Amino acid sequence: MILGTDFRLGNCVVRPLRRVVERDGVSVHLKPKSMSVLEHLAASGGAPVSRNELFDSVWPGGEVSDDTLTKCIAELRKALGDSARESQVIETIPKLGFRLVPPVEPLADDRPSTGTTEPPRGKWGGVQSARMLLVVAVLVMVTSLIFPGPRLWLTETGITGLLSTVTALSPRQLEPTPGIAVLPFINLSGDPDNEYFSDGMSTEVLSTLGRITSLPVIARSSSFQFKSQSGDIREIGRLLGVTHILEGSVRKINNSIRMTVHLIDVDTGAMVWSGAYQRELTDVFALQTEIAEDIVRNIEVILGNAKAPAPAGLPPVDYMSLRNTTNLQAYDLYLKGLQMYTSDRPALIEQSVGYFDRAIALDNDYADAWAAKGFALGVQGWAGSGSSRIPASVYPDAIAAFERALAIEPGHAFATGWLGVTLMENDFKWEEGMRLLEASVARNPNDAVLVSIYGFYMDLMHMEGAEELLNRAYRLDPFNVETIMNLAVRLSHEGRLLDAAVMMETALIQDPQGYAANYYSALFNIGLGRLDAAQKHIGKARLVANEVDLNLDVLEWLLASLRGEAPLPCETIWRRMQTEHLSIALHPNECSSEKNVVEVFDLAIRDRYPELRSALFGPKPPLMPESEWQRIRQITGVAQFQSTR
Repeated sequence: MILGTDFRLGNCVVRPLRRVVERDGVSVHLKPKSMSVLEHLAASGGAPVSRNELFDSVWPGGEVSDDTLTKCIAELRKALGDSARESQVIETIPKLGFRLVPPVEPLADDRPSTGTTEPPRGKWGGVQSARMLLVVAVLVMVTSLIFPGPRLWLTETGITGLLSTVTALSPRQLEPTPGIAVLPFINLSGDPDNEYFSDGMSTEVLSTLGRITSLPVIARSSSFQFKSQSGDIREIGRLLGVTHILEGSVRKINNSIRMTVHLIDVDTGAMVWSGAYQRELTDVFALQTEIAEDIVRNIEVILGNAKAPAPAGLPPVDYMSLRNTTNLQAYDLYLKGLQMYTSDRPALIEQSVGYFDRAIALDNDYADAWAAKGFALGVQGWAGSGSSRIPASVYPDAIAAFERALAIEPGHAFATGWLGVTLMENDFKWEEGMRLLEASVARNPNDAVLVSIYGFYMDLMHMEGAEELLNRAYRLDPFNVETIMNLAVRLSHEGRLLDAAVMMETALIQDPQGYAANYYSALFNIGLGRLDAAQKHIGKARLVANEVDLNLDVLEWLLASLRGEAPLPCETIWRRMQTEHLSIALHPNECSSEKNVVEVFDLAIRDRYPELRSALFGPKPPLMPESEWQRIRQITGVAQFQSTR
């Protein structure tokens, strides 16, 4: 069997390039090393494979313990529906190794033909093949548009093959550049409930690094993809495109904390620096700063880079003391809220506000808690957030929280950037919002999400430099839904809807049940005419959505219309829009008329629906009277903003 080819194993289908095992209609994603182990077992044709052979093949040149291989085998057995006690798939050969019991049957073509082959696994071959697949798929789509008729099988087959192939490549084609990723620290406290604390310590060290070094620092959402994984540290570094990895452990016992950290050279796998720290919990903030500064000092000496200056007028330690609180209980609540709002789950994001409020009640001058509260509120107004809140009902409180954070710490980069975003969304203060975003990105160029948001708005406003910012953000955080989504939106603005759908599929590799990733995947697939795929994504989003989700209701209404089914009458739809504050018709559809298009825009302005921004900076809607269009552009300040640029 050729490595990289799909094969059947008993009642399972294994797709190595996608690292997926399909069983009973469910797809299970495997870690890279686990899939490599399975491939090498399959290549033996049922003969036993020794542990040493697997070590040499899967971890060439690396020092790996038996426990690492055992964990890979355990993951494989779980994915294949097997067990160690009564093994029917992977048999353990005592004192030797393992073998596969069922015969391995290569799949010549298990999926619809796309007219292409799977991309080679080589460094450049895979990328070139993916680009050829894009060309083929686009040609198929163009053909179906030029020659109208029942050609859905062409687009569906081409797109399905394209998505399944390209997602195996991105974002794993990043060339390593000098930079660092902080992996989640291991919780050694003996209490699983302390997991949030070890995660929080990792995040705080990562954030501190991002503020005080000139080096790129990979963002939390990407480095945390490798939480609890025992893979080769060199491969993780290559996947993230960095030269150095920081890993460590945290032991929290009563009122003391012990941390051990190691800085690893990705190229060699060698440890170039390590540190061990023990402090009372009351010194936890000074400890974070000390670790971050030790890392910066050592890694920048190794790489020969100049250290970035501290914020003007504030030495690093004083700067950090402003960011934190001396109240340990407040800090604990902040970490719990932080763990919730970094999820892609609407309910958890909403619940996180309560934790920040409790932290603020204990320390009213806690800048980070105020900024985090502002974000957790503001994000509920965004499309794709899954919130049932009307944007206009959350934005003012978010603005107040950001302003409070900035009153405590005038240079708070996070609060500065998100205040700018929220002022544009709620008050249509485009000039001030963009100025604040620019200042935030200049102050903390390692905040990938704000860099991406800045690029998104620059693209929306047709300003130069948007593509560079979006690509830089993706480089800093290649697994983040926001950085992926903003790149996808830019592609859709260029008419590259297929490319946008491919981008969103890469987000789903990491979190198949994520709300935002499924929401936008459904949106792009509707545009492509892949209605069944869109329905699948809507169904996944519903699993984590609130009980009433008007955004998903809208997508299903669009699906029904496109399928020619009997959707709700236009009058009913319009009534729902008025009574439920639902803005669904900012773009022409079968319920559009000159009268209700104007009313829809007025409704969106009143309730501050974020879908409005793309419409405002786009061309005049076909049914919109010119006089009304100019009135709306004056109300929202778009006309003045564009005239002063």
